[in-house]
Amino acid sequence: MLFQRSRVEYTAEQIFKIKQLKQLVEKSEELQVGTDDVFLTKFLHYTHWDTIKAYQAIHAYYDFKHKHPSWVARHPIEYYRKIFYGTHCRFVMPHADKNGRVLVIFKTVDAFQQFPDYLQGLIEMDDLIFESLLMLPRVQENGITVICDLQGTTRNFLRQFSPAFMKVVNEKNAVLPFSQRIVHIVQRGFLMHVTSTLFMPFMNKEFKERIFTHDGKNLSKLRDMVGYDSLPAEYGGPACNVLDTNLMFNHLSQNANYLEELQHYEKKKL
Repeated sequence: MLFQRSRVEYTAEQIFKIKQLKQLVEKSEELQVGTDDVFLTKFLHYTHWDTIKAYQAIHAYYDFKHKHPSWVARHPIEYYRKIFYGTHCRFVMPHADKNGRVLVIFKTVDAFQQFPDYLQGLIEMDDLIFESLLMLPRVQENGITVICDLQGTTRNFLRQFSPAFMKVVNEKNAVLPFSQRIVHIVQRGFLMHVTSTLFMPFMNKEFKERIFTHDGKNLSKLRDMVGYDSLPAEYGGPACNVLDTNLMFNHLSQNANYLEELQHYEKKKL
C-alpha cells in the first residue's frame, strides 16, 4: 500500500545520528520545531545521513519560511477541500514508479475566476502535498517523481510567472528536503518553449538536470522513464490507473493533526 507506514528499522549508526540531530535541534535557541523521528529523518535522508548538513538543512528550510511566510500552508486541512475538489489538479498514484519513487501529478487548470486567490491556493496546496509525502519512509528514502502537465496553461497563468515569482520558486526548490526529485513536464502547442523561457533560467544546474520535457502528443519517453504500470491511463499507462483526487486529499485528512502542527514550526530570529 502506498501510504502504509510500517515501523522503520534503523541501523545502530542511524539511531545514533537521529539522537545526535535531536540534541542539536533541542539546543538551538532559534529553532522552534519538533524532534520526532519522522521530522528528523527526512532531513537526514536528504543529506545522506550527515548530521551537521541535516541540521543546516533544517535552518535553511525555516529561514525560507521566515523570509517567505506566504509560501507555506497556513490553514487547517479542511480549508483546502474546496480548491482540491473544485480544480482536480493535484494527484498521487497508488503505485510507485519503476524506480520506487512515489508518483505525483500536477496539472495546470485555469480556475482564476472560481478562486480569486487561486495562485496562492496552489502554493499552499503544494506545500501540504510535499510535507505529507515527506512523512512516508519510502519518499524519504527514494524521493518522488512529479509529472507537471502544462497543457491547461493559459495566459492567466503566464501573467503570474514574473522573474520575482520564479526566483522564489527556485529558492523553495533548493530547501525542500527530498533525497531525489525527478520532474517530467508535459506540454504541447504554443507552450512547447514556455519551460525554457520562463522556468529554466531560474533553476539551479543540479535541478535542471532532473527536469525532462515531453511533447504531449508523444509520451513514449515518459512511459519508458516512469514505467508503464504506475503511469496514469491518460499518459499511456493501464486503463485502470485513473486520476483520483480522493487518494491525495484523504491522505492529507488522515494526517491533518501532524500537518497542521508543522505549520507552527518556525525559526525565531534572536
